[in-house]
Amino acid sequence: MADVTSNLAGNKMLMLKQEMAALREAIAACADEEQKKKLRRELMDKETYYNVLADRQRMGY
Repeated sequence: MADVTSNLAGNKMLMLKQEMAALREAIAACADEEQKKKLRRELMDKETYYNVLADRQRMGY
């Protein structure tokens, strides 16, 4: 069961890394400050979630 959970977390982490890269590109290309603020907030949320998954994986959950 732990292997399945670890594998799912790894897949989700990969997806999050891709989404974070896309958000960084969108922020760099965006001219509207309000839109940039929303994108940065979304990026921070995804980074936080990624870090939580990484911590769980390191701890063996």
